[in-house]
Amino acid sequence: MSAERTSGLLLRLYPTGWRARYGDELELLILETSGGRVPWRTRLDVARAAGHEQLRNAGLTADRPPTERMRGGALLALCAWGLFVVAGMGVQKFSEHWRAATPPGSRGLPAAAFDVLLVGAAVGSLLVVAGVAVVLPRVGCFVRSGGVRHVQRQLLAATALSVGAVPASVGLIVWAHGLSAAARAGHDVAYGVAVALWALLLACCLAGWTAVGIAVARRLDLSEVVLRVEAVLAAGVAVSMAAMTTATAVWWAALAHAAPWFFSGSPAGSPGSAFEPVLLVAGSLMVLATSAAGVGAGRALHAASEARGT
Repeated sequence: MSAERTSGLLLRLYPTGWRARYGDELELLILETSGGRVPWRTRLDVARAAGHEQLRNAGLTADRPPTERMRGGALLALCAWGLFVVAGMGVQKFSEHWRAATPPGSRGLPAAAFDVLLVGAAVGSLLVVAGVAVVLPRVGCFVRSGGVRHVQRQLLAATALSVGAVPASVGLIVWAHGLSAAARAGHDVAYGVAVALWALLLACCLAGWTAVGIAVARRLDLSEVVLRVEAVLAAGVAVSMAAMTTATAVWWAALAHAAPWFFSGSPAGSPGSAFEPVLLVAGSLMVLATSAAGVGAGRALHAASEARGT
Protein backbone atom coordinates (compact mmCIF):
# COMPACT_ATOMS: atom_id res chain seq x y z
CA MET A 1 0.00 0.00 0.00
CA SER A 2 1.37 3.44 -0.92
CA ALA A 3 2.41 5.93 1.73
CA GLU A 4 -0.29 8.37 0.58
CA ARG A 5 -3.06 5.82 1.01
CA THR A 6 -1.71 4.59 4.34
CA SER A 7 -1.46 8.12 5.73
CA GLY A 8 -5.03 8.82 4.63
CA LEU A 9 -6.29 5.71 6.42
CA LEU A 10 -4.34 6.60 9.57
CA LEU A 11 -5.79 10.10 9.62
CA ARG A 12 -9.30 8.65 9.64
CA LEU A 13 -8.55 7.24 13.09
CA TYR A 14 -8.51 10.76 14.54
CA PRO A 15 -11.58 12.81 15.57
CA THR A 16 -13.05 14.98 12.83
CA GLY A 17 -12.23 18.25 14.58
CA TRP A 18 -8.63 17.19 15.16
CA ARG A 19 -8.22 16.22 11.51
CA ALA A 20 -9.54 19.57 10.35
CA ARG A 21 -6.98 21.38 12.49
CA TYR A 22 -3.89 19.20 12.33
CA GLY A 23 -4.57 16.61 9.63
CA ASP A 24 -2.59 18.21 6.82
CA GLU A 25 0.47 18.68 9.02
CA LEU A 26 0.41 15.08 10.25
CA GLU A 27 -0.06 13.69 6.75
CA LEU A 28 2.88 15.73 5.48
CA LEU A 29 5.05 14.57 8.39
CA ILE A 30 4.17 10.91 7.73
CA LEU A 31 4.98 11.22 4.03
CA GLU A 32 8.26 13.08 4.60
CA THR A 33 9.57 10.56 7.14
CA SER A 34 8.38 7.38 5.48
CA GLY A 35 9.66 7.42 1.93
CA GLY A 36 7.67 5.11 -0.32
CA ARG A 37 6.20 2.95 2.45
CA VAL A 38 5.07 3.80 5.99
CA PRO A 39 6.96 1.64 8.56
CA TRP A 40 4.85 -0.48 10.90
CA ARG A 41 6.31 1.29 13.93
CA THR A 42 5.10 4.62 12.57
CA ARG A 43 1.67 3.16 11.90
CA LEU A 44 1.42 1.86 15.46
CA ASP A 45 2.61 5.16 16.96
CA VAL A 46 0.11 7.17 14.91
CA ALA A 47 -2.71 4.74 15.73
CA ARG A 48 -1.86 4.87 19.44
CA ALA A 49 -1.89 8.67 19.37
CA ALA A 50 -5.21 8.58 17.51
CA GLY A 51 -6.70 6.39 20.23
CA HIS A 52 -5.61 8.89 22.86
CA GLU A 53 -7.17 11.75 20.89
CA GLN A 54 -10.42 9.80 20.58
CA LEU A 55 -10.47 9.27 24.34
CA ARG A 56 -9.67 12.94 24.89
CA ASN A 57 -12.41 13.98 22.47
CA ALA A 58 -14.81 11.75 24.40
CA GLY A 59 -13.87 13.45 27.68
CA LEU A 60 -12.20 10.39 29.15
CA THR A 61 -8.66 11.65 29.72
CA ALA A 62 -7.37 13.29 32.90
CA ASP A 63 -6.52 16.58 31.17
CA ARG A 64 -10.18 17.36 30.45
CA PRO A 65 -12.31 19.46 32.83
CA PRO A 66 -14.37 17.53 35.41
CA THR A 67 -17.63 18.39 33.69
CA GLU A 68 -16.41 16.93 30.40
CA ARG A 69 -15.16 13.81 32.17
CA MET A 70 -18.56 13.36 33.82
CA ARG A 71 -20.23 13.66 30.42
CA GLY A 72 -17.72 11.35 28.76
CA GLY A 73 -17.98 8.71 31.48
CA ALA A 74 -21.78 8.70 31.36
CA LEU A 75 -21.74 8.42 27.56
CA LEU A 76 -19.31 5.50 27.74
CA ALA A 77 -21.74 3.75 30.09
CA LEU A 78 -24.54 4.45 27.59
CA CYS A 79 -22.52 2.91 24.75
CA ALA A 80 -21.78 -0.09 26.96
CA TRP A 81 -25.48 -0.47 27.70
CA GLY A 82 -26.23 -0.61 23.98
CA LEU A 83 -23.67 -3.40 23.53
CA PHE A 84 -25.08 -5.18 26.57
CA VAL A 85 -28.59 -5.08 25.11
CA VAL A 86 -27.30 -6.77 21.96
CA ALA A 87 -25.78 -9.53 24.10
CA GLY A 88 -28.99 -9.79 26.09
CA MET A 89 -30.95 -10.35 22.89
CA GLY A 90 -28.81 -13.40 22.23
CA VAL A 91 -29.39 -14.78 25.73
CA GLN A 92 -33.11 -14.11 25.53
CA LYS A 93 -33.46 -15.89 22.20
CA PHE A 94 -31.46 -18.90 23.31
CA SER A 95 -33.21 -19.21 26.69
CA GLU A 96 -36.70 -19.68 25.28
CA HIS A 97 -38.47 -22.72 26.81
CA TRP A 98 -35.61 -23.58 29.18
CA ARG A 99 -38.07 -24.19 32.03
CA ALA A 100 -39.94 -26.84 30.06
CA ALA A 101 -36.69 -28.73 29.46
CA THR A 102 -35.66 -28.68 33.14
CA PRO A 103 -36.97 -31.16 35.73
CA PRO A 104 -39.30 -29.38 38.21
CA GLY A 105 -37.13 -30.25 41.19
CA SER A 106 -34.03 -28.72 39.60
CA ARG A 107 -35.43 -25.35 38.55
CA GLY A 108 -34.75 -23.48 41.79
CA LEU A 109 -31.25 -22.07 41.21
CA PRO A 110 -31.52 -21.41 37.46
CA ALA A 111 -34.96 -19.82 37.98
CA ALA A 112 -33.61 -17.53 40.72
CA ALA A 113 -30.65 -16.53 38.52
CA PHE A 114 -32.92 -15.91 35.54
CA ASP A 115 -35.22 -13.77 37.69
CA VAL A 116 -32.23 -11.66 38.76
CA LEU A 117 -31.39 -11.26 35.08
CA LEU A 118 -34.90 -10.02 34.30
CA VAL A 119 -35.00 -7.66 37.29
CA GLY A 120 -31.58 -6.29 36.37
CA ALA A 121 -32.76 -5.65 32.82
CA ALA A 122 -35.79 -3.76 34.11
CA VAL A 123 -33.74 -1.70 36.57
CA GLY A 124 -31.04 -0.90 33.99
CA SER A 125 -33.65 0.13 31.44
CA LEU A 126 -35.36 2.43 33.95
CA LEU A 127 -32.03 4.05 34.84
CA VAL A 128 -31.26 4.67 31.17
CA VAL A 129 -34.73 6.16 30.65
CA ALA A 130 -34.20 8.34 33.74
CA GLY A 131 -30.91 9.56 32.28
CA VAL A 132 -32.69 10.55 29.08
CA ALA A 133 -35.52 12.23 31.01
CA VAL A 134 -33.09 14.38 32.98
CA VAL A 135 -31.72 16.01 29.82
CA LEU A 136 -34.98 16.23 27.85
CA PRO A 137 -35.48 19.97 28.56
CA ARG A 138 -32.05 20.69 27.08
CA VAL A 139 -32.82 18.42 24.12
CA GLY A 140 -35.90 20.54 23.44
CA CYS A 141 -33.74 23.66 23.40
CA PHE A 142 -31.27 21.90 21.13
CA VAL A 143 -33.99 21.04 18.61
CA ARG A 144 -35.59 24.50 18.70
CA SER A 145 -32.22 26.16 18.07
CA GLY A 146 -31.68 24.12 14.92
CA GLY A 147 -29.17 21.74 16.43
CA VAL A 148 -30.65 18.81 14.51
CA ARG A 149 -28.60 19.83 11.49
CA HIS A 150 -25.46 18.85 13.40
CA VAL A 151 -26.69 15.26 13.84
CA GLN A 152 -28.56 14.94 10.56
CA ARG A 153 -26.30 12.22 9.18
CA GLN A 154 -26.67 10.00 12.25
CA LEU A 155 -30.41 10.66 12.43
CA LEU A 156 -31.00 9.72 8.80
CA ALA A 157 -28.99 6.50 9.16
CA ALA A 158 -30.87 5.44 12.32
CA THR A 159 -34.24 6.25 10.75
CA ALA A 160 -33.44 4.29 7.59
CA LEU A 161 -32.42 1.25 9.63
CA SER A 162 -35.60 1.46 11.69
CA VAL A 163 -37.80 1.77 8.62
CA GLY A 164 -36.16 -1.34 7.19
CA ALA A 165 -36.56 -3.25 10.45
CA VAL A 166 -40.36 -2.93 10.50
CA PRO A 167 -41.20 -5.00 7.37
CA ALA A 168 -38.36 -7.42 8.23
CA SER A 169 -39.89 -8.03 11.67
CA VAL A 170 -43.40 -8.47 10.29
CA GLY A 171 -42.19 -10.88 7.63
CA LEU A 172 -40.24 -12.94 10.15
CA ILE A 173 -43.24 -13.16 12.49
CA VAL A 174 -45.50 -14.35 9.65
CA TRP A 175 -42.87 -16.89 8.62
CA ALA A 176 -42.47 -18.16 12.19
CA HIS A 177 -46.23 -18.76 12.55
CA GLY A 178 -46.07 -21.22 9.68
CA LEU A 179 -43.25 -23.29 11.19
CA SER A 180 -43.19 -26.00 13.81
CA ALA A 181 -41.54 -25.51 17.18
CA ALA A 182 -38.61 -27.67 16.09
CA ALA A 183 -38.09 -25.60 12.95
CA ARG A 184 -38.14 -22.39 14.96
CA ALA A 185 -35.65 -23.93 17.39
CA GLY A 186 -33.02 -24.27 14.67
CA HIS A 187 -33.96 -27.21 12.48
CA ASP A 188 -34.93 -24.90 9.60
CA VAL A 189 -31.60 -23.54 8.32
CA ALA A 190 -33.14 -20.82 6.15
CA TYR A 191 -35.22 -19.53 9.05
CA GLY A 192 -32.19 -19.62 11.33
CA VAL A 193 -30.18 -17.51 8.88
CA ALA A 194 -33.09 -15.08 8.56
CA VAL A 195 -33.31 -14.74 12.35
CA ALA A 196 -29.57 -14.07 12.54
CA LEU A 197 -29.80 -11.36 9.87
CA TRP A 198 -32.85 -9.87 11.57
CA ALA A 199 -30.98 -9.77 14.90
CA LEU A 200 -28.07 -8.06 13.15
CA LEU A 201 -30.45 -5.48 11.71
CA LEU A 202 -31.93 -4.79 15.15
CA ALA A 203 -28.43 -4.46 16.57
CA CYS A 204 -27.59 -1.93 13.85
CA CYS A 205 -30.80 -0.01 14.68
CA LEU A 206 -29.80 0.11 18.33
CA ALA A 207 -26.28 1.22 17.42
CA GLY A 208 -27.70 3.90 15.12
CA TRP A 209 -29.97 5.42 17.74
CA THR A 210 -27.21 5.19 20.34
CA ALA A 211 -24.99 7.17 17.96
CA VAL A 212 -27.75 9.78 17.64
CA GLY A 213 -28.04 10.03 21.42
CA ILE A 214 -24.30 10.43 21.88
CA ALA A 215 -24.03 13.03 19.11
CA VAL A 216 -26.84 15.06 20.69
CA ALA A 217 -25.55 14.65 24.26
CA ARG A 218 -22.12 15.96 23.31
CA ARG A 219 -23.70 19.19 22.09
CA LEU A 220 -26.06 19.82 25.00
CA ASP A 221 -25.36 22.61 27.47
CA LEU A 222 -25.71 20.67 30.72
CA SER A 223 -25.23 22.04 34.22
CA GLU A 224 -22.84 20.49 36.70
CA VAL A 225 -25.79 19.27 38.78
CA VAL A 226 -27.31 17.43 35.83
CA LEU A 227 -23.95 15.88 34.99
CA ARG A 228 -23.60 14.66 38.59
CA VAL A 229 -27.01 13.01 38.32
CA GLU A 230 -25.96 11.37 35.07
CA ALA A 231 -22.79 10.08 36.75
CA VAL A 232 -24.83 8.45 39.53
CA LEU A 233 -27.26 6.93 37.03
CA ALA A 234 -24.31 5.60 35.00
CA ALA A 235 -23.00 3.92 38.13
CA GLY A 236 -26.40 2.33 38.70
CA VAL A 237 -26.46 1.04 35.12
CA ALA A 238 -22.97 -0.44 35.57
CA VAL A 239 -24.06 -2.22 38.77
CA SER A 240 -27.17 -3.63 37.09
CA MET A 241 -25.05 -4.88 34.20
CA ALA A 242 -22.64 -6.58 36.61
CA ALA A 243 -25.59 -8.25 38.37
CA MET A 244 -27.03 -9.46 35.05
CA THR A 245 -23.67 -10.78 33.86
CA THR A 246 -23.23 -12.74 37.08
CA ALA A 247 -26.82 -14.01 36.94
CA THR A 248 -26.33 -15.21 33.36
CA ALA A 249 -23.22 -17.15 34.34
CA VAL A 250 -25.01 -18.73 37.31
CA TRP A 251 -28.04 -19.61 35.17
CA TRP A 252 -25.82 -21.20 32.54
CA ALA A 253 -23.86 -23.25 35.08
CA ALA A 254 -26.99 -24.33 37.00
CA LEU A 255 -28.80 -25.34 33.83
CA ALA A 256 -25.75 -27.24 32.60
CA HIS A 257 -25.91 -29.28 35.79
CA ALA A 258 -29.70 -29.73 35.90
CA ALA A 259 -30.55 -30.14 32.20
CA PRO A 260 -27.50 -30.43 29.93
CA TRP A 261 -29.69 -31.79 27.16
CA PHE A 262 -31.31 -28.36 26.82
CA PHE A 263 -28.21 -26.94 25.09
CA SER A 264 -28.32 -29.52 22.30
CA GLY A 265 -32.09 -29.75 22.03
CA SER A 266 -31.99 -33.45 22.92
CA PRO A 267 -34.76 -35.31 24.78
CA ALA A 268 -34.88 -34.94 28.57
CA GLY A 269 -32.44 -37.24 30.33
CA SER A 270 -30.01 -37.39 27.41
CA PRO A 271 -26.33 -36.61 27.98
CA GLY A 272 -25.22 -33.30 26.62
CA SER A 273 -22.55 -30.61 26.65
CA ALA A 274 -22.97 -27.19 28.24
CA PHE A 275 -20.84 -25.58 25.55
CA GLU A 276 -22.97 -23.23 23.47
CA PRO A 277 -21.40 -20.71 21.03
CA VAL A 278 -24.34 -18.29 21.27
CA LEU A 279 -24.04 -18.05 25.04
CA LEU A 280 -20.25 -17.86 24.85
CA VAL A 281 -20.39 -14.89 22.50
CA ALA A 282 -23.20 -13.23 24.45
CA GLY A 283 -21.41 -13.76 27.76
CA SER A 284 -18.16 -12.35 26.37
CA LEU A 285 -20.00 -9.25 25.14
CA MET A 286 -21.65 -8.89 28.55
CA VAL A 287 -18.27 -8.98 30.30
CA LEU A 288 -16.81 -6.47 27.83
CA ALA A 289 -19.80 -4.13 28.13
CA THR A 290 -19.87 -4.36 31.91
CA SER A 291 -16.17 -3.56 32.10
CA ALA A 292 -16.60 -0.54 29.83
CA ALA A 293 -19.59 0.69 31.84
CA GLY A 294 -17.61 0.29 35.05
CA VAL A 295 -14.74 2.35 33.63
CA GLY A 296 -17.10 5.05 32.39
CA ALA A 297 -19.10 5.23 35.62
CA GLY A 298 -15.93 5.23 37.70
CA ARG A 299 -14.44 8.13 35.77
CA ALA A 300 -17.71 10.04 35.90
CA LEU A 301 -18.03 9.61 39.68
CA HIS A 302 -14.37 10.54 40.23
CA ALA A 303 -14.83 13.68 38.13
CA ALA A 304 -18.02 14.54 40.06
CA SER A 305 -16.15 14.19 43.35
CA GLU A 306 -13.32 16.32 42.02
CA ALA A 307 -15.73 19.02 40.81
CA ARG A 308 -17.44 19.09 44.20
CA GLY A 309 -14.10 19.55 45.95
CA THR A 310 -13.01 22.51 43.84
